[in-house]
Amino acid sequence: MQIAMEFSTSSYWLMAGAVLIGLEIMVLPGIGALFSGLGALTVGAALIAGVIETQIAQFTVFFLATGLWTVILWKPLKAFIKGKGTGFDDMVGSTAVVYGNPLEKGKKGQVRWSGTIMNCQLDSEETETLDVGSDVTIAKVSQGLLIVRSSKEQDLSEQV
Repeated sequence: MQIAMEFSTSSYWLMAGAVLIGLEIMVLPGIGALFSGLGALTVGAALIAGVIETQIAQFTVFFLATGLWTVILWKPLKAFIKGKGTGFDDMVGSTAVVYGNPLEKGKKGQVRWSGTIMNCQLDSEETETLDVGSDVTIAKVSQGLLIVRSSKEQDLSEQV
């Protein structure tokens, strides 16, 4: 017995919107998929409301809504990312653990801080690589990126 599931056009637009927003958040931040995702969600909502029907109208609304969401959200999101200070001053000086892959100088990596996986970059003059599981100290936060140092280096500088 085979069950056939049929999806409406609005369902495809809503799923596309969710996938694009998820792509922006989890995989490739900063590529603008958030605005396209919001545009797709707008088309899905317009289809459900019965405002549009034809495929040409769907794509027209998609591109116009994507542009409109971009105009509306661009400056507030830039201001949010840049911040007035860093907005994360409470993190500075705390300890995190290298997560995923070894952390190499000059490359972005990840650390686990307070149960959250965050992007980071090694800011160190002595250490070139830190293995997974190594403790690091958060030195500063710059535009959502943690700048970390080896906790061993931090201990040495405090002893001097």
